[in-house]
Amino acid sequence: MKKILYAALGLATVAVIAVSCKKDLDNSVEKPYIPVAGAVLDTLVGEITVNTTVTEDTYLYGVVYVKPGITLTINPGVTIYGSKSTTAPGVIFDSVSLFKNKGTLCIEKFAKLNAIGTCNQPIVFTSDNTISAGSRAAGDWGGVVLYGNGKIHKANGATSGRYEAFDIVPNDLRNFYGGTDSLDNSGIISYVRIEFAGGVVTAPNREVNGLTLCGVGQGTTINYVEVLKSGDDAFEFFGGEVNAKYLLAYATKDDDFDFDEGYDGNLQFIIAYRDSSADNSGSEMIEADNDANASFNGPFTAPFIANATLIGPTTNKTLTSNPSSYFNGAIHDRRRVSLRLVNSYVIANAMNYGIIFTPTTGNAGAILQDPPSLTVPGSVQYNNIFQINKPGFDGVAVVNTAEGSPALFNLANDATIVSKLISANNLNNGLAGFSDFNLGGTLENTASTPFLTGGTDLTTVGLTFFTGTNERGAVPSNNNWTLAAFTCGAVSPWISTSTN
Repeated sequence: MKKILYAALGLATVAVIAVSCKKDLDNSVEKPYIPVAGAVLDTLVGEITVNTTVTEDTYLYGVVYVKPGITLTINPGVTIYGSKSTTAPGVIFDSVSLFKNKGTLCIEKFAKLNAIGTCNQPIVFTSDNTISAGSRAAGDWGGVVLYGNGKIHKANGATSGRYEAFDIVPNDLRNFYGGTDSLDNSGIISYVRIEFAGGVVTAPNREVNGLTLCGVGQGTTINYVEVLKSGDDAFEFFGGEVNAKYLLAYATKDDDFDFDEGYDGNLQFIIAYRDSSADNSGSEMIEADNDANASFNGPFTAPFIANATLIGPTTNKTLTSNPSSYFNGAIHDRRRVSLRLVNSYVIANAMNYGIIFTPTTGNAGAILQDPPSLTVPGSVQYNNIFQINKPGFDGVAVVNTAEGSPALFNLANDATIVSKLISANNLNNGLAGFSDFNLGGTLENTASTPFLTGGTDLTTVGLTFFTGTNERGAVPSNNNWTLAAFTCGAVSPWISTSTN
């Protein structure tokens, strides 16, 4: 696989500054040891009950909750160090002494996080394993979680639910989300990098993601965010209608972009770049689902994704050959999902499949539209370029067995869906290999990129959220936002490719 040029640029060391900042501190808790030579950091710990501004580098000590009605503001250039768990042997999660758990920032329903960095002063959430070079790893700490009051899908028709990573604590109301407000506002996250998160906080197989958005509404602003080396998903959306632009998932263990529980928002200019990491549940670059029962209670998951660049691993891992860590395919549309993917590059590389559909995908009328409509809900694969590890569109699989069957990804292709993908109405094309895309060193389109100006300008059909472009892929030739991350004078660029 072609390497991203900026991976070779490296990162400058960020000095940790020992200056107090204004925040609500629990002085009854002894300040923990910070493994950075000579550093004394401020600490976020327990529950934040007053409006708080973090002005200098800070330690995230265990699970921290921002209470309803409270705003946590993080200033540009601040680094937040997520702690390791200090629970006693045999104790999985301590819901009382929150500081004993892995560092996790939870923004409760009706609270806000304003983490507004800049290109040359990004905000970085990272591991506290900084005592020696190469000591950081995926899952070192929890992650960042936003709980909103937006609409969600539940099998029982409920309008609220508890985040699955914390569901072993059934009476803890701090981890509930969901409601009826499509315009709910959980704050602003901009020019932020979240790295080495995705750790187990409460119990095995209940990892927190890099950035988790639960019932988050359209009033929330999310752009220019990287999740690097997450131990679970990079970005996961549980319902809600939040929109986002300029997202990058790099070297994720599980899914890069995961949509569940009726998420119905818009994304544009997003990148997934895989290494050989994979999860024991099977990893994809996009996974979309509703609930395990394939229930008919709306709303249904229906993300609209434009201008994605999805780059798969160069080495495949299959369920048969490596059941503890394997890839499913580039995109997996599951139960009652309607995914609209437009103007995108789907580069499967070593993955066996470009798109996987389950049988319950179509039960909600989600089988691919032909001809497509960009303004009417439904499943659309339009004006994309695919590279699949098989000739033509043979990398499309339609599952005809129950979810979870060992034979799940060893089935013949569905001729109907393949015919719709290659239909002249859908304007999809295919290229043989990654190098045939002729992308630049920061994944931008170049003068040599095939079909360069054949994309669809979504603003011409009244889709006002999207930025108008007639190019495909996440980095148009006239909007090289990935290169800009390294040319704006940043001490620590907001994009990183360092995996330890």
